[in-house]
Amino acid sequence: MADPIILDESIITPRPLDETFAYISEFNSIEQWDPAVASAEKLSQGATGIGTEFRITMRGGAVLHYTVEEFEANKRVLMSVKARLFSAEEEIRFAEQKSGTEVRYIAKFNFPGSVAKISKAFPWVLDRVGKATMKGMQHALDNNRPAPQPSRLLATADKLLVPGIWRFTSLGFKEAKRRWQPDSAYLGGKHAVITGATSGIGEAAATALAARGAKITLVARNQKKAMAVASDIIRETGNPDVTIEVADLSLMSEVHALSVRLLASGQPIDMLINNAGALFNPRQETSEGFEKSFALLLLGPYILTESLYPALKKSDDARVVNVLSGGMYAAKIKPSDLHYKRGEYSGSRAYARAKRGLMIATENWAERWRGDGITVNAMHPGWADTPGVQDALPAFYKITKRLLRSPGQGADTAVWLAAAAEAAKASGKFWLDREQHPSHLRASTRESSSERQQLFSELEKLMQNTRPATPKRKATQKKPVASTARLSA
Repeated sequence: MADPIILDESIITPRPLDETFAYISEFNSIEQWDPAVASAEKLSQGATGIGTEFRITMRGGAVLHYTVEEFEANKRVLMSVKARLFSAEEEIRFAEQKSGTEVRYIAKFNFPGSVAKISKAFPWVLDRVGKATMKGMQHALDNNRPAPQPSRLLATADKLLVPGIWRFTSLGFKEAKRRWQPDSAYLGGKHAVITGATSGIGEAAATALAARGAKITLVARNQKKAMAVASDIIRETGNPDVTIEVADLSLMSEVHALSVRLLASGQPIDMLINNAGALFNPRQETSEGFEKSFALLLLGPYILTESLYPALKKSDDARVVNVLSGGMYAAKIKPSDLHYKRGEYSGSRAYARAKRGLMIATENWAERWRGDGITVNAMHPGWADTPGVQDALPAFYKITKRLLRSPGQGADTAVWLAAAAEAAKASGKFWLDREQHPSHLRASTRESSSERQQLFSELEKLMQNTRPATPKRKATQKKPVASTARLSA
């Protein structure tokens, strides 16, 4: 074996040491900062440490297997690398500086004889690769980018049936991903509350945020299922700070009780993701007399978000993310028939109409809370392969199964809106795949100012009318469920 070829490159970033180390040591982030990498996957469960393995796929098709051999938090990570044409030892060192953090990358490549001769004959090739990698890392750690702006091309495509629908598929996700900027936001100590968190989009979002160090509160109807999901997230991410709250968000008494518990904890809420949802056929009413789609998809998140305003305001960078649906493009809000009592009932239309109402609420909150440091946005997850889609739309699922996104792909924009620094620079918008899309495609779905006023008047009245009447009733509300310690025991 010939002498190793050594690369030694450094950058200085203004980011603090703990943030820089957290981002780079989670080495699957290399996909965002190394232009030669096509994809990166963490193969090991738990927090990154000695023995953690990563699979890196290069744009040329080569696959590299990384194993962490030495790990010192906020100081260094040493990894061995195995590939078909070479082996390597890569070390990343971190040092606090007055101006931020120095990151030093030292790599020793061992090539077999013939390849080594070629590499030594053209040393500038590896040198250029090393410099490009560190330049990409510097760019990724820059946390001061503007928010993506709306595109006329995307808006036009949305209005045309085939291009618009194509973007909802996994192919649309992969195409949009090519235009993304890195997201190196640090979430250590941030608190995320996620509804509908025991499967699909909600579970994927919770797992992604927990992997980045956020404290997670899962809100779910089923305590047993919620505890199992919380345990899975703790095991998968190595983040023990996952708790659960049990509430049926179609019942306003439970929404109010949940809000009281969350406020009583005294914790700021940095991220609120309103994701809980279901499609109901035939028409159903809750025990409180509300049409179930309206209750779960619009009135519940409206009351929860309004009630949690004090905890959101405590955060220095609060985000509210409302998960919507492309079905709202065909729907107009009808404030005089929020319970869908007139005409023939359709579960999909009731679903779309409620999501339209939540988009209107998104715009309203963004405007009202603009000066409070609270960013409010809505997103479309695309067509994702989730239990909700399988159960509620079996025919659709059968036809589109091969084109559906994974839950993680569906949750990506919600996670980005909740975390990314640039996402806080736009509020009241509708997003798909980290790109702004119009909230209306036709003038016929636009509500008038009087319809908006009527909608919020009705929602506010129902919020007040469903508040617990006496302290005695509050005392009978459900208590917080299961501490993190019990979940991870």
